[in-house]
Amino acid sequence: METRGYSNARILLPREVLLLICQVSDRRTLTTLQHVSSEWRFVALPFVWKTVEIGDWESKVSASTIHGAFGRLVQKIEYRRHQRRRGTSAGAPSPAFASTAGSKTKTEVACEWLSLPWGNLRCVVIGAWPPYNIGRVQAALSAHCNSLRTLVFEGAAAAWIDTLRRAVAAHPNLQELHITEDSRALMPPATDVLYKRLQTHFGFLAQANAAKLTHLTVPCVVESASQLLGELARLLPTLVSLDLRLVDASSANRLVISLPLGLRTLRISGQHPLNMRMFGAHGSDGRSGCGAAALLAARLQSLSVSGLRSEEAAQRELEQFWSTAFQYKWPALKRLVVPVAHAELASLVSKSCPALEYLHVLQAGSSIHHQQNDRWAAALVGLPRLRHLDIASSNNEYEGCSLSSKLVTGFVWHAHWIRTLYLSRLILTIDQLEHLVYTLPYMCTVWFTFDARPMSMPDIVPAKMPHTPADSKQHRLRYIVIHDIIIGPEGAEAASGDRCAATGLEAQLEFGSNACASASTKALSACLDRFSSINKCRLPMFTFPDDQRRWLQCQYPRVDFDKYAPPF
Repeated sequence: METRGYSNARILLPREVLLLICQVSDRRTLTTLQHVSSEWRFVALPFVWKTVEIGDWESKVSASTIHGAFGRLVQKIEYRRHQRRRGTSAGAPSPAFASTAGSKTKTEVACEWLSLPWGNLRCVVIGAWPPYNIGRVQAALSAHCNSLRTLVFEGAAAAWIDTLRRAVAAHPNLQELHITEDSRALMPPATDVLYKRLQTHFGFLAQANAAKLTHLTVPCVVESASQLLGELARLLPTLVSLDLRLVDASSANRLVISLPLGLRTLRISGQHPLNMRMFGAHGSDGRSGCGAAALLAARLQSLSVSGLRSEEAAQRELEQFWSTAFQYKWPALKRLVVPVAHAELASLVSKSCPALEYLHVLQAGSSIHHQQNDRWAAALVGLPRLRHLDIASSNNEYEGCSLSSKLVTGFVWHAHWIRTLYLSRLILTIDQLEHLVYTLPYMCTVWFTFDARPMSMPDIVPAKMPHTPADSKQHRLRYIVIHDIIIGPEGAEAASGDRCAATGLEAQLEFGSNACASASTKALSACLDRFSSINKCRLPMFTFPDDQRRWLQCQYPRVDFDKYAPPF
């Protein structure tokens, strides 16, 4: 470190280190870093302007001004008609921009930006756009953007065939094309001719330009999508990733998917349960289904099935798809997302997916009995290479499931490589959490329900378990997410008596008085004292209001406390 007076202090770091810092920094941090020095500006400026959101600039500056100043740095352009303002571009480095007139329509603004020659533009995302304006936007985009690699159109499912044809013809280097229905839009009416068009010639996909497509999203709500999926292996042999959206009952009955040989990622979203007939299995004896399952098992590295399922639909999907699919070993499957937890499905996954590293169960509890939770969850923790496990942590209370502490103290964990554990309904005490930390030494993040009630009987703790504060050198726990804290009636009574007066709250917080800490805050303090390695904590905003989080921040300055609205 070289110092020439306090105001001219410089840190001599290699440029490679500065690049690594910029790669893990958000936009606000990058905007600050590029004002530190000329060296930092040289390194941070490409990251600041790598992505441009038109919605942040359309009322402040013209497209030509941005293009003239930073056009060579822009690699991605996003524009959504109902874009949420982030408030992060106001501090971005820019000349003295003048405000533009607000008389232009959204389509005119998009055409003005996309018609400029962005030399290094690789990705364009256009969201929530009416299908009748997609043609104008694509015409402006095809003027100069010949090096485009990724193109995303949200809300253009009704015009997806014409959009697909124009995109393939205008962009010879296109690799990823995603044309979807807007998630905020209503389902199209049954009489819409754009969705009912069946006979379509997809011969244009056999051209040299389309043969380079590796990632494709298909809106299955359009009836002509079934025709493309039936010829997919012949038309797009280089396809690596396929995303099927809005698979309903009518589209599922039409689909017969011809999977390319090089397909590695398959995502299917919709409320209709899957069956092997969708992948070319027509035999009633199950032989054709076994053949399709064998092909899927040999190829796929990532399989994601999402969508709401009733108890009856989940059972039917288990019989018609999962039972047949997991008759074979899936040696290459590393990422799996399943819609509903089921005891039989968990057993099939643990036996058939030895290389699985990422597992996410979207719903759990509504379609199974509570006494079965520990049994199917224990089957999942037996996966030897698992690194990420999430069981319905993002759903509401009805769709969640309660996992007892027997999952920690009563079963043997073979998944020693787990780094992220999202079990929001897993109820743990401090001692059980410490046992889990020592069982999984590589775990960095855990989401659980904290049981702070006084135990009537001593907890079952292994003899080798230390009773001293957890040594940070023996584990890697850094981030905890608290779903809820159970304090019991004794703690609630103590909390009501320990509330400090509202007039003296700020003074109490300043001096760190323990009097204004609630029972939940005191229980969390005991947990933070036990685990000195924790440097980030996410808390439910209703259990820990602002005054309690400020008290915790004063007591534990090493920890970054964040709030969130829990899924109730």
